[in-house]
Amino acid sequence: MNGAATMTPAARLRSARTRRCRRLLSAVAALLLSATASAQVPMKIGHVVPGVAPRGRGATMVAELLNADSRCNIAARVFPAAQLGGDTDLIEGLQIGSIELVVLPSAFLVGFQPLIGILDFPFFFPPRLEDLQRVHRSDAMRALLDTTEEKGVVSLEIWHTGYKIWTSNRRVLDRFENYDGLKVRVMPSMVLKEQSRLLGLTAVGMPFAETYSALQNGAIDAQENPMDLNFFMKFFEVQEFAAMTNHGVLDNVIMVSKLWWDARTPMCQTAIREAVAAGGRHTVELTYSVIEDLALPAFEARGVTMVTPTEAQWEQMRDAVLPGIKESYIEQNGERGRALLEGLEREIASYEN
Repeated sequence: MNGAATMTPAARLRSARTRRCRRLLSAVAALLLSATASAQVPMKIGHVVPGVAPRGRGATMVAELLNADSRCNIAARVFPAAQLGGDTDLIEGLQIGSIELVVLPSAFLVGFQPLIGILDFPFFFPPRLEDLQRVHRSDAMRALLDTTEEKGVVSLEIWHTGYKIWTSNRRVLDRFENYDGLKVRVMPSMVLKEQSRLLGLTAVGMPFAETYSALQNGAIDAQENPMDLNFFMKFFEVQEFAAMTNHGVLDNVIMVSKLWWDARTPMCQTAIREAVAAGGRHTVELTYSVIEDLALPAFEARGVTMVTPTEAQWEQMRDAVLPGIKESYIEQNGERGRALLEGLEREIASYEN
């Protein structure tokens, strides 16, 4: 007679329950293991330019690299052209943790961290790309970027997206006296507003997406942007003049939510930094390819008058603007701002000879 036949009814019931519990526990464990293996951390990447623009394609590269990297179990997706909101929405999303990574020009950061305004200084950064990139990688620049952490944002890197030029319908802006009285679209940066004042311009704040129509209908007379972005926004269709001033940069800061970043493993953080660096290199290559192969030919074909200021004209504009901007920046940001500015000035001076 087998053991089961000799068990009491109560014992058989307990045995059956035990077997069912074991099967249930095994099934739950398998489900948990499967969920752990398959669950991916979402990573929304937001920016405000068309996806085909160099920085848009750089962002796409970051997403592709991270989606394929086993060091981070991340599901990254890019939302271009302000799909997640405008510049303020993106930064606020970073601060509360609803958006994970954002690519934005430094001018949009000044509202929540005024110290970052140095990145908007005109006639300040090295004119040679190689020197500019060395400044970006310097300890002085890292000290500046680290100031955003106190605002809930980790600034990983700067992507160069071209030197700025001025376009206008009224007159070519290759010399100081031609700026007086014009209305210009200005990003929400105290530095850029002060630049406008010192040039004799009337600053007009407006969303970037409205700039084309404002130029077209005469609500504004001029605007400043890198050549590639002028091309992608088709400003050459509604502008008569382009001054090739290269007076400043519109470089983009790659930022992540500190809440989200602090929850990533060191290995994953390394993977993200490497992907962002690769996206930055891709962005620079595309930027200058677009300028040479697409933007300049488009401006020429449209009949836009393009003028490069002489060295004397460029220096006159610099001398009229840069000292006042430095003074205003230090007045606003105190000794902390002065120390950051002097650190970058020393770094830049080391490349001038």
